[in-house]
Amino acid sequence: MTKWIEGKRLFIPVALILFGYIYSQIEAAGSYVAALPYIMSPTAQMGFVLFFFAFTASALARLAPGPGPKFLMRNRRYIGLSFALVHFVHGGIVLSNLALTEASRGIPELMVGGLAYLFLGLMALTSNNASVRKLGAKRWKRLHKVGSYYIWLIFVVTSLGRVASFGPEPGHTWVPILGLVALGLRIAAHQKGKRKKAA
Repeated sequence: MTKWIEGKRLFIPVALILFGYIYSQIEAAGSYVAALPYIMSPTAQMGFVLFFFAFTASALARLAPGPGPKFLMRNRRYIGLSFALVHFVHGGIVLSNLALTEASRGIPELMVGGLAYLFLGLMALTSNNASVRKLGAKRWKRLHKVGSYYIWLIFVVTSLGRVASFGPEPGHTWVPILGLVALGLRIAAHQKGKRKKAA
């Protein structure tokens, strides 16, 4: 039943939802600039959902093997690439907001966020079998592990900052909660793997 969204075809529903939402907000607001406050957070949140499933796919497959986790494992590469698509669009929206409005961000904040995008770009460019062969499995895994944990950290810290600034509203709290759940799943899966090896 899910074969029509397997592999590269995952990009189709992701792109339709992403660009359909952005277009609807621009139409409703009357201009791109007027729509910027309504598309920045939602595009980041959409990216986080995709990141969550890419980040936890192997942990879920180890902890609760079944059709859902198997689907995630089969398509983890394309879920990750879909996340890259959404998040680079989000990055473009953030930069255009800085360029077209009075909004500003400090140099340290831009550098921290820029490093996350550097990792994301490298991970997207190396999400293919040829790169695994060229880099070697060990270095490839190290790049993707460090990059994914850094991106996870940025999501959690940024969302916690919003909670501190705007209060514990549902729109601000679900990202750090799911972020901590994702970390817990990975730790639990790691511990299960260690126990299995010991046995």
